[in-house]
Amino acid sequence: MTKTDKSIVTVTQPKDGIALVTLDTPGSSANVLTEDLFEELDSTFASLQKRTDLKGVILYSAKPKIFVAGADLKRIWRTLDWPDEKIIQFCEDGRRVMARLSQMNCPTVAAIHGACLGGGLEITLWCDYRIATNERRTILGLPEVKLGLVPGWAGTVRLPRLAGLKPSLEMVTSGQPVTAEAAMKMGFVDQLSSFETLTDDTVAFIENLAGTDAHLERRKKMQGPVDSTDAPKPTDLVDDFSKSIASNPEIYSFAPEVVLQHVIESAEMNHDEAAHSESLAMAKVYGSDPSYGLLNCFFLSDHNKKKPGQVDTSIETKPITTVGIIGAGLMGSSIAQISSSRGQSVRITDASPAALESAMQRLDPERVTLIDDFSPLADSDFVIESVVETKEVKLEVLEKIEAAVSDETVIASNTSAIPIGDLANGLKNPERFCGVHFCHPELMSLVEVIGGPQTSPKTLATAVAWVRSLRKMPVAVSDGPGFVVNRLLAAMLDQAVRLYGWGYSVETIDAAVREFGFQGGPFEIVDIVGVETCLFAGRSMLQGKINCVSMSPVLPRMVNKGWLGRKSGQGFYTYESFTAEGKFDPEVDNLLSKYVDASNRPELNANQIAESIMCAIVLEASYLLDDGMVNDPRDIDLCIIHGFSFPQHHGGILFWADRFGIGKVIEQLQMLEQYDKKLAPNERLRNMDSDDVKFYS
Repeated sequence: MTKTDKSIVTVTQPKDGIALVTLDTPGSSANVLTEDLFEELDSTFASLQKRTDLKGVILYSAKPKIFVAGADLKRIWRTLDWPDEKIIQFCEDGRRVMARLSQMNCPTVAAIHGACLGGGLEITLWCDYRIATNERRTILGLPEVKLGLVPGWAGTVRLPRLAGLKPSLEMVTSGQPVTAEAAMKMGFVDQLSSFETLTDDTVAFIENLAGTDAHLERRKKMQGPVDSTDAPKPTDLVDDFSKSIASNPEIYSFAPEVVLQHVIESAEMNHDEAAHSESLAMAKVYGSDPSYGLLNCFFLSDHNKKKPGQVDTSIETKPITTVGIIGAGLMGSSIAQISSSRGQSVRITDASPAALESAMQRLDPERVTLIDDFSPLADSDFVIESVVETKEVKLEVLEKIEAAVSDETVIASNTSAIPIGDLANGLKNPERFCGVHFCHPELMSLVEVIGGPQTSPKTLATAVAWVRSLRKMPVAVSDGPGFVVNRLLAAMLDQAVRLYGWGYSVETIDAAVREFGFQGGPFEIVDIVGVETCLFAGRSMLQGKINCVSMSPVLPRMVNKGWLGRKSGQGFYTYESFTAEGKFDPEVDNLLSKYVDASNRPELNANQIAESIMCAIVLEASYLLDDGMVNDPRDIDLCIIHGFSFPQHHGGILFWADRFGIGKVIEQLQMLEQYDKKLAPNERLRNMDSDDVKFYS
């Protein structure tokens, strides 16, 4: 934050003897614990400590949505290479300032409204009491593990002494916030209020404490170990939470395991010893590979809010209130469900009555209307087709949509690979047509918004705004076969099939990729997406001369056999039901054995198998930049993370490549090139290596 002439911290006196310390960072929607704010807090708290006339001090935020967002992550990013002693000092410096709240000559109360997270919650935990508004936007949490860090300003020390060991471990190892009501039940919020009466209620709370030493008793209790009277045994907690951490797909286990061990061990220590233990825990995770990767993911999301790809978001667009959807399969019905849940009126149709009937079993009939033909779409703001991934079928449907809707209606195709320019050929007004590719409406947050050669800037901006209204993550990309997500996915699957053709087993390849951090291996992904879907997308990209597609005979052979993945009960794995865990069937090898030749292949261990797949993806990503599909490497990383679950602790495929080393990527590709010329490093990568340039430069 740039230092301004206006103070961040002000002190007023709403009533005699009560000091109201208000945080209000100029020009920002949130208060962040920057060096400037710490400096002002230190001075303010030191001054208040000297006063003997006060009955109470209130910590308050003037921001309507966020109490305090937490630490200054940009500063943390700049200091990830600090040695342990500086990290420990960083923690101690923050605690020294916050500790002044527990050293006043009077009770201190945090009046909390809005998101109170990370360092924001920690500073309130140094107060004697906390009052929070019982409103939806007021959430309290310590999400540091989601960034590969741990709380560093006594959050893991003070929370267990207020809320108990097990509830605190649930918060700090998952990073999940709780509501104000839940926080009160846990014991670290003392009273609920409304936003309108928050200040008055806090003043009244302080006045009710007059003449008591209750706050001093609290301070004394905080200095000792955690009350373990009703707590489970530490060994049981470690076992239970280790299992919980390992099974949580939303977090990477390194930081949660470190904080788990620290909290258990420090529970029997006094406050100061536990605080030092917390500093040591922070030093273990600060600057680790996961902290770099997870912080980069945070900054990627922040980047997307400001610049969601190749689109002019300054263009004024009208809100989308009425949506038409053609196609009631899994994708179409999921889009309908999400749109209706955001308050939009949805009309949906399908050529199959059975598909419509099935879709309506999961849709809200008050928001979603079944239609028999296209004529009720006339006054729709936005119409999206989500029919079978076949160009001829989509062209026919799009022409019918255009004939039925008004001139103001935006028309979109939920295609996964067919170029938007090809689909626009039959339209009279292609400028109001674009692509809106939902990777998976219910599982993935990313939506590619694709502008064709004739798509107008306003159409693109409208589509991006609509996607955001669904609380999804739009990335506007240029037109081309496969767009971004499926070209990256194709590169992954193509290399996996290539490795299979070299004699590496399906299970070995999938296990190597899962060990890298993916929730599923490439063959498991094929089974989820659908073998025939991957085949059709691959053919579309092959026609577009996309480098990463080799069109091995493996997928066509499986489609001919009717092995389509989960939906058919048999793909690379067999499934007793759509949701059941897959089991490898040796019959797959029997079917595909003629396409396997292990006589001439590189000898790769598990790490090298995963690296070969990642380097193949990096190669395709560099071609995407060459083709102008995106202008910013960060958009590629957003697409791969939020489009098919690239492990966040690696920070994105191009972020990973930078840290792995562009030179090492080239070495890997040159080795693979001996067995398949398609894997030769391209000119961009060679130039980057020779010029010592990174993707994130």
